Amino acid sequence: MITDVLGAPTDGDGVVPDAVKVVRSLTRLVKIDFWLRNPDYLAHELLTEIEQGRQPPGDTLRLIANMIGGTAPSLHRYPMAKYLYGAYERPDNALALLASRKHLRMLRVNESSANARKDYYLLPKGQAAATVMREEVRQMQWYVRQAQAIGLIPEAVSGGRMRRRQYEHPGYEAAANGRLIPEITEEVTKRAEDVATWHGLPWPPISPPSSAVGGLQA
Repeated sequence: MITDVLGAPTDGDGVVPDAVKVVRSLTRLVKIDFWLRNPDYLAHELLTEIEQGRQPPGDTLRLIANMIGGTAPSLHRYPMAKYLYGAYERPDNALALLASRKHLRMLRVNESSANARKDYYLLPKGQAAATVMREEVRQMQWYVRQAQAIGLIPEAVSGGRMRRRQYEHPGYEAAANGRLIPEITEEVTKRAEDVATWHGLPWPPISPPSSAVGGLQA
């Protein structure tokens, strides 16, 4: 879902000829994964987007309510540990599984330079599998909306910018190296109530979120 929803079109760049989308850099992949797996922190960022006038309060509050409760799947929060430069978990096993099925291909770029990175290319077979999952597994729509919501945050285009923004939360910054980053659902719920009150809106919202986020169809 990360590579399908948030990957950039390859536009036939020829690097991986049959690829359809790409997520450039391990840092961006992991920082997106943190927000996808920790909806309380993603909700915190979306509340900031409302406060700074970049997202409409009504639709965004409904989206937030779905993230931190409501119709969220039972496994809707999967914590990550803090390691040196923020949230991190080795993605090797998951990526190896996708690569073995020819859903994704990893490519090392500029190996001989100080700016070496890994790029992650979504292949046609992987995109087809993602489409089937969206259509046949109802719970996947929640994760699709999570990924779309990450795309509403300006910093989501860059791993380094996401890392800096994630460190702006005191609980995230204070987490000990090697320990799980603490849950902030209670804090975010109270903040959402305050934001809703400020805008004269009910909390929790009355109507469910739509299947589209920021103009993107789920």
